[in-house]
Amino acid sequence: MQQWCRKIFLNQLSKRRFVGKINKLTVTLTIVGVLIATLITKSQTEHFATSSPKQVFNSPTTPPVLPVQVIATSSPKQALNSSTTPSPKQVLNSPVEVLPDWAITKSLPIPSRQARQKDSEIVYNLKTPPNFKQSQELQAIVDDVINLTIAQGLPKKALSITLIDTKTGETAGYQQDTPRYPASVVKLFWMVVLYAQIESGIWKNEKDFTPYVAKMIKESDNEAASFILDKVTQTHSEPELESEKFKSWKNKRQQVNRFFQQAGYKDINISQKTFPIDYLNLPEPKGSELQMLGNPIWNWNKITTKQGARLLYETCYAGQAVSPQASKKMCTWLKRDLNPKVWQKKSPDSDGFNPVQTFLGESLSDTNARFYSKAGWVSRSRAETAMISTGNNGVTYILAIFAEDSAYADETKIFPQISRLVYNRMTSRHSNSTPKGAIHSFTHSRIQERL
Repeated sequence: MQQWCRKIFLNQLSKRRFVGKINKLTVTLTIVGVLIATLITKSQTEHFATSSPKQVFNSPTTPPVLPVQVIATSSPKQALNSSTTPSPKQVLNSPVEVLPDWAITKSLPIPSRQARQKDSEIVYNLKTPPNFKQSQELQAIVDDVINLTIAQGLPKKALSITLIDTKTGETAGYQQDTPRYPASVVKLFWMVVLYAQIESGIWKNEKDFTPYVAKMIKESDNEAASFILDKVTQTHSEPELESEKFKSWKNKRQQVNRFFQQAGYKDINISQKTFPIDYLNLPEPKGSELQMLGNPIWNWNKITTKQGARLLYETCYAGQAVSPQASKKMCTWLKRDLNPKVWQKKSPDSDGFNPVQTFLGESLSDTNARFYSKAGWVSRSRAETAMISTGNNGVTYILAIFAEDSAYADETKIFPQISRLVYNRMTSRHSNSTPKGAIHSFTHSRIQERL
């Protein structure tokens, strides 16, 4: 009996040892499997992380590695209350097309280029600047504007002015060849580049850009401007880049400069984005955008008032920017409603941008003037270029003012006061004289028909 019990005990012990070995083998195989899966996943992740969004989705010969997706990000205000908001680095490294949340909400299509148009680069069609002649009468008006600013204790040195009587081809100015930071006036230039690309057949569908142009020009929206600048230059905001890659990236971004420089817009710089850009979680320049600015920061956008006035003249008066059809479309975007019931609904202190209040149009609300403009305003600058017209038998003139000082940014009445002074003097001048004739082939009546 004792031997029989001992035999059973040994058999049970042998089975337990066998089962233990099987369990240990199972655990070992499981661990090995997990390690292999982890290594495969890591390899795929590193591959995608090193591929730019452009490489993944815009290659003309290689099909996408990942399905095309878009993502929206929270604004800085939302980020304060969210622990899941992507950081700027996460957004800049994202392998998907990043769009503003309003674009995703409206299910906006993503513009795409025509085949074989990936590396196309074009230049502005108007190579020769308009041949304006200097006017002592207009110069007296400009001088009065300068005296007005001095009387209010504002710095004269920070001011640039260009005034053009479009019907006579006369002009005058003050420091109008001095490059200055234009704030959101730069968006007018980006719009012209975009329409030039559209007219050249680079893009498949013009309508895909319509919502972005509307927000960039009508609302001065930085998100829409960022999206458009990325598209026309085939770049996107990235983390800091190594030397050779940054050189290539910078060259692509600077094609917007070459577009105008080769048409006589000397030393113009419009390759920097305007900030903040909420959908990229960029309240200020970071990564490649900061590299573009230099260290210390010096390479901000720079435009002269003469250049701003020239482009508006070529677009809205001569109707020759890109093409007559494109000029008409662009000038329609620039038209502002001076009815106070319209523009007073939006406060300049809100998140929205008011293109009339505190700018050149505010003081003309009681006139019958047609008003076309692009304004910009930041803490250290106030800028605007505008065309004002009182009809076929009246006056049409262009006034561009860049005031690169916080004193002008803080003074909300100076631009309206300047505008009213110029308006009174220009309308009085034309009521007492007969226009000497236009300097281009378009009559003013035909301009009004187009607008």
